[in-house]
Amino acid sequence: MEHIIKKALCISLLFFSLAVRAESDVDSFTQFKISSLQLVSSFSSFIYFEGDKRNQLRLQQAKIKGDQALAQLMIPHSELTLKWQQISDYLDSSQGYQFDVNLEAGWSILQGELSQIINVYEAALVSDERASMQSNSDAKNISRLQVKMETILSRYMAFANSTLGGYGISSKGTPLEQQIQTVSAEMKELAALDIKYKPLANKWGYIDKTLLAYNSNVAPFVVMHTFEKMRKIIAAY
Repeated sequence: MEHIIKKALCISLLFFSLAVRAESDVDSFTQFKISSLQLVSSFSSFIYFEGDKRNQLRLQQAKIKGDQALAQLMIPHSELTLKWQQISDYLDSSQGYQFDVNLEAGWSILQGELSQIINVYEAALVSDERASMQSNSDAKNISRLQVKMETILSRYMAFANSTLGGYGISSKGTPLEQQIQTVSAEMKELAALDIKYKPLANKWGYIDKTLLAYNSNVAPFVVMHTFEKMRKIIAAY
């Protein structure tokens, strides 16, 4: 009987360890996804403003954060690591490129490939029962909200930057307008639940109409500047 109990305890500890690893990977992967989206929008902004120092710094910061989050994955993914390295190499080599449609096209292909790999990796994490330990803590909810925010920014900047009037904006999936409206509603709910989220909601409210006007009157400088402020607010939570 004692042997059976010990064996059961060992199995329980093993599953607990696997669950903790899975949850840790969910957290690290979420941060990597946020960083990769920030990298996408920063590169679009880098092209739009033709390589100014502000956007070079944004690129570097997003790249460093992505490197750190990728290194923290307890269950590594070789294809994801390889594609991230290819993107890093492209960023390094593009510093001297002419800012034209060829640069956009090359970047669009790479970010599309990265997005596909991320979707596959994310689906595996979500479907893994071991990841079911993830809680609905404030930090996790804010991270999920930030993923939605950064997704919107990456799509907005791809449209704003495109010389082809929307190059890089996929017609598949949830329409950009709906994504913006969803985040706006969630921001209002957050602010109503806790006053500490009101500054974040106010910043979002400052640009939500600008985001919705992506198809007629883009304002990349205002949007990127406001997002930088929102990122600092989120980092302070």
